[in-house]
Amino acid sequence: MSRGGRKDQPIDRETGPVAEFVDDLRRLRGEMSLQEVGQRMRYHSSTISRRLNPAELPPLDFVRSYVEACGGDLEVWEARWRAIAGEPGSSLDLPGEPAGEPPRSGSWRLPLTAALAVVIVAGGAGYLWLSGREPGPANAAPASASPPVSPASGFPWKVTNMYKQVTSREWTQHTEGDLEIWANFSCPNGMIEYWIALRPGGASARFGCGSWQMHTWTGLRPGRYNFELWKDNDGRAVSGIGVVRSTSSIVQHLKPSPA
Repeated sequence: MSRGGRKDQPIDRETGPVAEFVDDLRRLRGEMSLQEVGQRMRYHSSTISRRLNPAELPPLDFVRSYVEACGGDLEVWEARWRAIAGEPGSSLDLPGEPAGEPPRSGSWRLPLTAALAVVIVAGGAGYLWLSGREPGPANAAPASASPPVSPASGFPWKVTNMYKQVTSREWTQHTEGDLEIWANFSCPNGMIEYWIALRPGGASARFGCGSWQMHTWTGLRPGRYNFELWKDNDGRAVSGIGVVRSTSSIVQHLKPSPA
């Protein structure tokens, strides 16, 4: 069985560790198309295609989301990413070449392969110990009511008749801080949950229908963010209200009005 959609351009794995890493990411998705992976990640397929560029190491938050969507081992792939990125303090940091000597062909392969072998063995044991389960989304915490919010650090939001998925307006966070998303949704009979994820780089949280619930994303760096909200695509609509509240000052970016 072959993948649907556009064919991937071949990657020269001998170019270096980034090219090899990206090529392995491509192979990880098996027979799934970019569209199928994008639906699981809540990413557009064109964004995934741009990120799988052998000339540039993709961001860690993208790698985590992609690996989770493809059923890979997050611990192993994150360790490999950190080794290639050469993050200080990483147990998989690659040794540098001696000063004045040109890089030796293939010199990155042996230390990286040996380090990954250790991680794969340890990660595989943990994976089996957990009976093959991958970590799921966190559960939002019950809340009694919507909190007060200042325009300088948050905003209220509302969703009317969401059948599958919506994306919020964006905002810029100026300093490092924590972010709370509060929500209260009315759902049809038989529906008990929906999901909210912070973008970029935030894991998803599972919210329960019919009451106020809240989830916190901690230690967010300064930058531009938004959130995505979705439910099972069963043809039925949900509606609700919510609040975004940050411990940092933020600036909202309103969605443009249709012409």
